[in-house]
Amino acid sequence: MKFRPRITIMSAVHDIRKSKHNSVSPSTLVAQEYSAREFNEYLNKTGVHYYIRYILTFASIFGVFPVSNIYRRDVYKLTFRWYYPIAIYSVLLFCGFASIELFSLDYTIRNLNQDNLTAKGGIKKATSGSIFYGNACCALWMFIKLAKKWPKLMQDWRSVEISMRRFGAPRLGWKSTTLAVVLLVFAFTEHGLHNWLNTRPGGKDDIASMSLIDNDDNGSLILLDQSATFTGYLERFSLKTHWYLYDDYDSYNPVKGFLVMWLSLTATFLWNFTDLFIMLVSSALAAQFKKLTKAMHNVRGQMLTMSQWQEYRETYTSLTHLVKKIDDHINVIVALSIGSNIYFICAQLITEIDSIKHSYFRTLFYMYSFMFLVFRTTAVVMQASAINDESKKIVPEIFMCPTHSYSIETQRFLQEVTSDYVALTGLKMFSITRNFLLGVAGAVLTYEIVLIQLQNTN
Repeated sequence: MKFRPRITIMSAVHDIRKSKHNSVSPSTLVAQEYSAREFNEYLNKTGVHYYIRYILTFASIFGVFPVSNIYRRDVYKLTFRWYYPIAIYSVLLFCGFASIELFSLDYTIRNLNQDNLTAKGGIKKATSGSIFYGNACCALWMFIKLAKKWPKLMQDWRSVEISMRRFGAPRLGWKSTTLAVVLLVFAFTEHGLHNWLNTRPGGKDDIASMSLIDNDDNGSLILLDQSATFTGYLERFSLKTHWYLYDDYDSYNPVKGFLVMWLSLTATFLWNFTDLFIMLVSSALAAQFKKLTKAMHNVRGQMLTMSQWQEYRETYTSLTHLVKKIDDHINVIVALSIGSNIYFICAQLITEIDSIKHSYFRTLFYMYSFMFLVFRTTAVVMQASAINDESKKIVPEIFMCPTHSYSIETQRFLQEVTSDYVALTGLKMFSITRNFLLGVAGAVLTYEIVLIQLQNTN
């Protein structure tokens, strides 16, 4: 007789807790009342594509990301066609990069010998051109292949955003804009300083900027300095930064010089856009996981029904599937980014050590270039590793589940989270986590020691 009222009281307390949990905030109620079509219109102003479309549009102008209608808000209007002007321009760029790569690779094969390996700056001079334009060829081809799949990927991403409408849409405007502006400003500053340092007049090789003209008065020849003109700059830029393309001064012409300068500028943008693209995609995926983690944190310790646990589990599953689908298409780009950054960090560091004996401005430039490369590589790894970090934060929230709320869906959710590994990869060979940054630092240190030892063999 005394036990039955106690059961009734405990049941009443359970019902009160359950009713408190089921009372949602007005903002959540509004989000739940959205239909898929209405929320799709809402995402056209707040979705992931909305925040990164301007950056991708800027890349498409350079021919790097040839997706048509990339500037539009609606992801269902994105298309890719080989006969579109933007795709044709990308193919022409690839042909230009491949042409320079053939010349630079021939120069590398002919000059990568023991003398250059042991000479100061010899390794960089022999390999920098082939590595730089080889990276441009590979990256552009990968982005062209990705552009073919991008409309479908964005539609799948939009489906995940719609399925998470009760959690809201992440706002990435300030973060994506800040990343793009800071990275591109630093990148083009580094590119401009590099060109200025290698093309400034006053050196003994400035005969390339001089030309002979006839003097009508006495029939003699006058040496005319063209260093201040755009034509003279093109000539000096081509002959000093792309020396492997010319056998002598007579093989140069202004059209060829302009094409070389434009391809160099585009390749520089492509090199930096590769890192920027990885950071943008990684931060957007991490923000989706953060939304789910925050929603579970808000109901920590509350009595959730089996259907509610099922909703959280299915949302997590859809996010992990999205990460793996994105990784299937960009894991080659991630590997290319990490590999090229490691090479250029080593090359800039050994060049900076050699430049200490040279001019102050040259030393200052190489120091800035090296620090920028380290910053950019660190930013890529940290942004990409945020996906793995955010996915792990869900485990403590599941552990806080009350005993009376634990169900078969909770068990399935916990098993899925603890057994699945969510992270971007490089060619499926290594995962991008925080610990991977230490591996990159160790690789740079090892290669740098080898390069220093090679130069000290003489």
